[in-house]
Amino acid sequence: MNRTAISMDMNRNRFHWDLETDAARLTDASTSAVVWRGGLLPSFELVLSPGSTAYADARVSGVSQTAPTIRTLDLDFGEYGAGTLQVVLEPWGIRFASLAVDWRMPVGIVAMHFGSRRMTATELQRAPRLDKAFWPSWRAERYCIPCAGTGPTRSMFRAWDLGDATLPLGSFGGATGSLYAGAFPRPLYAAAMGEAKTWLAFGPGVIPDAPLSLKVQGSTASLHYAYREDLWQPSDPQRREWREPLRIAAGESAYDAYDRLYRTFPVGPAKHPRHFRTFLCTWGDFRLRRFDLKGYADRVAQTLPAEMIVIDDPWESSMGSGEPNAKLFPEFDRDIDYLKAKGYAIALWQSVGWIDRPEEFGLDDNDLLCGADGKPRLWTWAGDPIAGTRYHYCLDPSSERARTYLTDRTERLVKRYGPVALKLDFGYGFPGPDAAVPRDPALRGERLCAELLRIVGAAAKAVSPDITIIYYGLHPLLHPLTDMINIDDLGDAGESAAYERSGHNQRCMWAALAAAHGMPVNTSTGYFAGAVESILLDTAVVGANGLTLGEFDSDGQRMTETHLCRWHALERWGRRTSRWKPLWLDADPGISGEEPSIISWGRVEDINGSDRITALALRGSPEGETAYDGLAGIRFSGQWAIVSQDERDVFETKRLACIPFSPGTISIDRTFTAVESYRLADGRAVLAATETAAETSGTSLALHADPTGTGPLVGFVVTG
Repeated sequence: MNRTAISMDMNRNRFHWDLETDAARLTDASTSAVVWRGGLLPSFELVLSPGSTAYADARVSGVSQTAPTIRTLDLDFGEYGAGTLQVVLEPWGIRFASLAVDWRMPVGIVAMHFGSRRMTATELQRAPRLDKAFWPSWRAERYCIPCAGTGPTRSMFRAWDLGDATLPLGSFGGATGSLYAGAFPRPLYAAAMGEAKTWLAFGPGVIPDAPLSLKVQGSTASLHYAYREDLWQPSDPQRREWREPLRIAAGESAYDAYDRLYRTFPVGPAKHPRHFRTFLCTWGDFRLRRFDLKGYADRVAQTLPAEMIVIDDPWESSMGSGEPNAKLFPEFDRDIDYLKAKGYAIALWQSVGWIDRPEEFGLDDNDLLCGADGKPRLWTWAGDPIAGTRYHYCLDPSSERARTYLTDRTERLVKRYGPVALKLDFGYGFPGPDAAVPRDPALRGERLCAELLRIVGAAAKAVSPDITIIYYGLHPLLHPLTDMINIDDLGDAGESAAYERSGHNQRCMWAALAAAHGMPVNTSTGYFAGAVESILLDTAVVGANGLTLGEFDSDGQRMTETHLCRWHALERWGRRTSRWKPLWLDADPGISGEEPSIISWGRVEDINGSDRITALALRGSPEGETAYDGLAGIRFSGQWAIVSQDERDVFETKRLACIPFSPGTISIDRTFTAVESYRLADGRAVLAATETAAETSGTSLALHADPTGTGPLVGFVVTG
């Protein structure tokens, strides 16, 4: 056993960690270039007494081997304490199984870092600030944090792009001084660094008891756990233990690195198909102050089939009440019945932990998140104390009364209205430890949102076991708490159809990470009609179609007849399976250094032990044919969605839906017996014509997206 270093192959690259100097690096095996470097030992910002702080960094004082792949490192924190770090060498990378530290005096932890070190005297002379003697040490050409930047969506950053920034990896954005990042795809609990075809992804193996972020200073970074125990009582001032504080995996692209890291977590059974519902969301109308639910039902019932309608904010009398707003919806119960009579199931929007009038429900300051002054905090989605318009109290799940209230409220509304789903929101809408923490240390940090999701989900399923819990986060640790992931809110993508198209396209790519673990994904449109077709084309691969767009978009435009054709096609022929992996035909999943993007791609499902291509989204030139090496037998022009209607792949299925998204043609080398053409008539997709194989070649299928006929073309179904 080498007691001074750990070396291993990591996804065909070479990882080496010098334990004496805490210098780790990942080397590209094909070029011998060092792609990532930095230290891995933990370090701490400590408070020793009021006004007295210290920085405690570790050195390795001893190494033992308890198994061929397990190293136990003895850590020396100098005058402050000592500890142990168990390092496990896995086939996929490195796992820090446990960390324990015994302090030599009572301390509070302000922050824990992985990838930070004390600066030398010379480095201190160069530092832009003098109040801290340490600096992040992780170095790579680029960072990738999915959808961290908004308007337009940005996931990829050069090392020097960010300056001094805190990139949220969990449920805290503006609350911790980070770049604004709310909703999908957070919580990620991970970040990635690298370049070209060599990337590292890293994050904890359990949901942390602190807000998790990537702390960037200058052009280097560290993984940052924020505790702020200079403000809050530590759980144990003399000894602290962490389980799975860090995992590291390598991949050939940013996407691949995240995928490999997420695959280190157990893969549960795929979610039941009942959770895979298409929906219309009232937010598109509500945000424009249009609150006529009966009128909404009449309008959508004529043209927009879907499995459920989400009644969004502000349906409640006050935030968190679980009671209808009688001023906005004087006939709310009747309106719900009317929507159901039109054939729609109902879903209800809920914030996971906000409340406006706690006293009305028997709650007081002891049931709310409070500051160090003992006063309850008020919060809004952006964490801005000046510019916001609606501020809310935040429930503290440490309180039994708060937990009981959440449980009772959820059970009451599920019994009363019979929703098939709850769309939960604003798990990222809480103050961080700079302002408030739960009283129970076990519920602090990223565990706050997870616990609130657990309470609400358990209460809903106690009444209706089949109810669907809809939320955002991609990480596998959240999957047991939710049933469907919603790609929302495209307001973060930016104020144009072009921004929505590119933002949604990226979100679809990242959503595939959760689909590999069996999570259904609802893709949800934004607020510009000009983005609808691109969104629905990618939806053919990703999952269930969702519509947030109201009667009018942000430019005052309505959905067109063409948009309706695409919607009807996916409502009729979209796949309802939830475990798949992406097939990149023409895509950049985080290799080039540009923003990740998809032109053409597909979904691959494991069916009876074999990989089957079951859906495709194809974007080609309107003139001239496009073909892909990974898709032999298909040639096309224009844009198409291809969806198998059974458990066979697109070449063997007995029913193949071919949906045109622009003028063009598609040719598929396969036998068939007939081609059914569907057109839009009276707000419905109807069978307009059937052409048998005897009237064509029967062995090579050729379809035209703009044949003559009565009514707009919805699509084709090829049988045989």
